[in-house]
Amino acid sequence: MAQHSLPGNRRRTTLIAAVLAAVLGMVVALFLGAETAFAASNVTGVSFTGASQAAGASTSWTVGFTTDTPAGSALAAGNQIFVTFASGFTVTGAPPITLGTGFSHCSASASGSGSAVIITLANSGGTCALPKSTATAVTIGSVSNPVAGSYAASTFSVRTSKDSAGSPTSNVVIYGPASKLAITTQPAGASSGTAFSSQPVVTVQDANGFTVANNTSSVTLAITTGTGTSGATLSCTGNPVAAVAGVAGFAGCKIDKAGTGYTLTATDGALSSAVTSAFTVSAGAPSTVVFSQQPPATGTAGSPLSAFAVTVQDAAGNPVTSGAGATDTIALSIASGPSGATFAGGSVTSVAAVAGVATFSAVTLTTTGSYTFTATDTTRSLATATSAPATAISAAVAGKLAFGQGPTELAAGSTFSPAITVQVQDSFGNPVASGGITVTLSSSAGPLDGGATAVTNGSGLATFGSAEIDTAAAGLTLTGSASGLSPASSGSFNVVVPVTNGIPLTDTAADSGSGVKSVGYYYCAGYSGACTNGTLIGTATNAANSYLLTWTGQPANGQYRLVAVAVDNVTNTSLPSASIPIRIGN
Repeated sequence: MAQHSLPGNRRRTTLIAAVLAAVLGMVVALFLGAETAFAASNVTGVSFTGASQAAGASTSWTVGFTTDTPAGSALAAGNQIFVTFASGFTVTGAPPITLGTGFSHCSASASGSGSAVIITLANSGGTCALPKSTATAVTIGSVSNPVAGSYAASTFSVRTSKDSAGSPTSNVVIYGPASKLAITTQPAGASSGTAFSSQPVVTVQDANGFTVANNTSSVTLAITTGTGTSGATLSCTGNPVAAVAGVAGFAGCKIDKAGTGYTLTATDGALSSAVTSAFTVSAGAPSTVVFSQQPPATGTAGSPLSAFAVTVQDAAGNPVTSGAGATDTIALSIASGPSGATFAGGSVTSVAAVAGVATFSAVTLTTTGSYTFTATDTTRSLATATSAPATAISAAVAGKLAFGQGPTELAAGSTFSPAITVQVQDSFGNPVASGGITVTLSSSAGPLDGGATAVTNGSGLATFGSAEIDTAAAGLTLTGSASGLSPASSGSFNVVVPVTNGIPLTDTAADSGSGVKSVGYYYCAGYSGACTNGTLIGTATNAANSYLLTWTGQPANGQYRLVAVAVDNVTNTSLPSASIPIRIGN
């Protein structure tokens, strides 16, 4: 058999090829063995940090992940980690790489192309390995952000020549310059003087509505002008509040006055402001009652006062319009006024509140004077209230007369002292200032001998300074009369003959009948009653029909009555006279 030989060069080439084939076969076999032991599917829990960045910045991003390799396998030297950023990101050349603590004896080199980074592991001071079920991270530096916007998810994968599956993260947001504010948590659950249950949160955003995560400017909250209740005040634990990562979270915010339709406005320098949704501030727990509508300054005796109101309020002065306190019963009492004054019959002084307001429209007083009132919540123990200013009650129309200074004991033939006065009054007994009314006095027995009329002055008072009675009598009364008014009646009084003790009293009895032959004089204690068995003073006879007696031995000082008893010499009968009141004094 013929033998052919190859040229030397060819033989050497064939030999080298054979050797290379053998070596490559070993490498491929080793490489394929490693790749079947660890693949992208063995990586779980991938996440990116730095998914919110300022536009145009060059930053470091961290990829955190957890391995879940088959038993005995590992991510080792020679394996590659692939990170692909969203389209638009730029990776500079060979970006700096930092491996997390989960790697053992590993170093890494990286190359960048466009938005992709390939990280290759190598041994460092030992055999590089990332064991099964290990959490770690890789930080990639010098990643340039594109213009502001929202970008599709970046991906992460670990792969060999056969496996290139990736694990996506959430979308990436790149923000531009701060442009405006946005209310990202609305205030809610507001009651007067109590912090909102949901406190407002304000976010600094760029023109596209992305949070400006590097912003630390100050945001101020205020009640929007024209909303809620006039004069209300907003207070917060801090106001303004410095943003943290572009977010200003407020705390302790509350409004002191209840009301509806409140909104808050957030401002931050030249940024566009933001306004919250409308909300209601309800009243707090009932704390006190107040006269929300004061009683009228004036009123008339016997007529209901103009309506006034008492309101149940919380500690901040807000009306309690619903819930506890809104229907409480409010009672009215007189805090100050004329002595002994009371509400007139028919007055309604206990009223149930409606939406926190008790209205009093049937309160009547009959005594003139100045009044204040106290309001008390009888349903629960709350602070009371006293009205102010005072209410002045004036008299009603003139209706009757009444004695001011009534008659006292009078010496026959003299004027009353002190002088008698008669007052014009309304039907409730209040003085009426009505001048020019003519008042006439009359006696229950016999006439007044002078000063029986008088005219009222501007206060409605008639004074009888010259009223006189000449005839002694006991138990008299006076009546005051005027046209159109009910008359006045006085108490009883006596008109007496005054006698000074020890001074002779001379009395003369005239004989009015031809049959009288003598007169006997008797006295008894007191002004009233019969005196037929009294003490005899003496007798007198006189043919000239005049019987004169001098009483020289008077009894002790006091009140007496004197009776003259005539004896008829024809019929021989006693004829006693009416008794005469006698007052004996020193």
